[in-house]
Amino acid sequence: MATMDIARLQEIVDNAATNEQLLNQIRKNVTKVNSLLEELNEMLQPGYTPTAKERKPRAEGARKPGRPRKAETAE
Repeated sequence: MATMDIARLQEIVDNAATNEQLLNQIRKNVTKVNSLLEELNEMLQPGYTPTAKERKPRAEGARKPGRPRKAETAE
């Protein structure tokens, strides 16, 4: 009978550790959601104007690797 109680206590302890990890993960996600909602509220303000993101031009001669041309593969 005592072994059943010990096994049950071990199960409760294991579940508590799992639940604590889950609660920590939920807390982190709630803070992320709150920050995203604040950004959304800011965007929905009547005076909001979006700013254009500046992009850097590619370096000279820096092309993305792609499929080789047909003339090169036919040789």
